Amino acid sequence: MLQRLQCATRRWAECKRLPTLCTSWHRRHGGLVDLHELDPRSFLIVEVKRDRPGVLGEILELFTRSAINMTHIESRFKSFARDGPSFHIDFEGSLKDAQVQELMKAIKGLPGVYDVLPETPREVPWFPMNIRELDLTVDTLDGGTELINEDHPGFNDPAYRERRFEIVSLAKAYKHGEKLPRVRYTEQETATWQAVYERLGSLHDKWACREYREMLPQMEKYCGYAVNNIPQLGDISDFLQQRTGFTLRPISGLLSARDFLNALAFRVFYSTQYIRHHGNPFYTPEPDICHELLGHVPLFANPAFADFSQEIGLASLAATDEDVAKLAAVYWFTVEFGLLREGEDVKAFGAGVLSSFGEMEWACADVPSQECREMGSMKEQLKPILRPLDPWEASKQEYPITTYQPVMFCAESLEDAEFRIAQFCDSLTRPFFPQYDPLTQTIRVTKAIRRATRHSTVELQRQKQMEFFEKGKSREN
Repeated sequence: MLQRLQCATRRWAECKRLPTLCTSWHRRHGGLVDLHELDPRSFLIVEVKRDRPGVLGEILELFTRSAINMTHIESRFKSFARDGPSFHIDFEGSLKDAQVQELMKAIKGLPGVYDVLPETPREVPWFPMNIRELDLTVDTLDGGTELINEDHPGFNDPAYRERRFEIVSLAKAYKHGEKLPRVRYTEQETATWQAVYERLGSLHDKWACREYREMLPQMEKYCGYAVNNIPQLGDISDFLQQRTGFTLRPISGLLSARDFLNALAFRVFYSTQYIRHHGNPFYTPEPDICHELLGHVPLFANPAFADFSQEIGLASLAATDEDVAKLAAVYWFTVEFGLLREGEDVKAFGAGVLSSFGEMEWACADVPSQECREMGSMKEQLKPILRPLDPWEASKQEYPITTYQPVMFCAESLEDAEFRIAQFCDSLTRPFFPQYDPLTQTIRVTKAIRRATRHSTVELQRQKQMEFFEKGKSREN
């Protein structure tokens, strides 16, 4: 049973990792406008004849006199005909503005300037620029119910399938700005929650990190966490927003890696609301409310954890598929399966560990029991190989999806993880540097860009997912 639980955890968490383009149809949504109309960026290239001291200063002085704010500048040497550089300059405003037109004329009139070339914005992969646009990123890889297959304990239970459909429908209907849907959980569902809550509780006292242990009582006091009560997303979201600015949003199933990580840029975490089948409380082939609320949520109330989660999200905006895969791997080895040291002890802060009794023993015990190792298909390995957290190494580290993790990464603290992840994200080649404005809940960019049309790639993603799992199985065999 335990082995199936661990295997299932990897199966659905891996779905978040797979690189993808976009997974829902680009459509107009009431009330949304192109933010570039409100806060435009423009891009021009200044060609200089000769490389001489002071030429850049003269250009910058003209920007200052024109009261036009420059947001990005870089220099390049590319012409054999001239030894002067080309300055690529992004700034606030439209090329149609009279003030900008005058500026361009003034720059072209400078001694040594060969030409001033207005350029069209660079095209980048679609990404949400306002929190309302998360309404466009809710198509799931499983459609909300597809994971109820022959491997699912609820496959032959019509009542469970109907109940699952009812809860999923609430998430699908939700739009930003509405009250989070509340679910009236049944006695049977609450009993399932209780079985998981009680079994994990004693292990959290032993193996969860200090920040988690400190926060769980707060969740019990203010959010309704209890043995005999399944908390509501709305109550938790209000609490998190007051603590770190994070909020929760309901989702019907598995998102693509890109859509899932993009939401973190807005300090939004997608959470399911349905619960695993009562016939086997310790097994789920998908993320459910037990995993979300007992694994992920408590640490989103910790500033360091919240900050580095958002850092990963910001780095994912308009990133290449390759970089999304790297970021998803870093997410896997930290937010999902991260460890840290407390003195001589190893403690868990990753949700995939905190929500699984077998994973906690495997990752944190000095000597994992033989029963634990056998259930995790680690008969020949006594304990995981623990490496210091290095996001560059983690981004390239392969991992199995049907066994315990043979290799895990251990930070010195959550603050240490935050620092290292920020460094890693800064090292990526980005099409622009994003800033999140919490007042307007929008993303501000440093360059003139144009978002590509958003296309659905759900079917392609499903095929890639199947190919990835088959490749993983062949590696393990």
